[in-house]
Amino acid sequence: MTMRSAAGYGAYSHVQNRTEDSRSVEYRLLAQVTAAMLAARDSAKDFPKLVDAVLWNRSVWAAFRDDLAHPQNGLPEDLKARLISLSLWVDRESFAVLGKTTDIDTLVEVNRMIMEGLAASQRTTTEAVAPPPNVAADASARIHQLGSTTA
Repeated sequence: MTMRSAAGYGAYSHVQNRTEDSRSVEYRLLAQVTAAMLAARDSAKDFPKLVDAVLWNRSVWAAFRDDLAHPQNGLPEDLKARLISLSLWVDRESFAVLGKTTDIDTLVEVNRMIMEGLAASQRTTTEAVAPPPNVAADASARIHQLGSTTA
């Protein structure tokens, strides 16, 4: 990479960060970490790759939890509470995956469901249509069902 292309990329990155809204950033981040978890799952013999992907996902959800707990977070209290609860579940499930007592698929599914909600929310904002379905509640209900069938 030349100095000129590096400078160009830096300028692009700066503009992208200024113009990209938080939902888009969250969606992109979840897409990246989910892709890493899928790649780790598909590399069954590469446990260090799985560890890296799961710990990255756990860190993403911890950052979400910190943001949700911040007093200036503008989401409705009920939604914040459900997402914080979901982030705590992700934390516990991550250790279960690392302990090899469960697989990574449920973490991937939760990320995908949240991504769907972020995408629907983005469409709602730009198209001025009805609000998106409550993805956090759907994810919580599915996780509760999984917990009751595996316990």
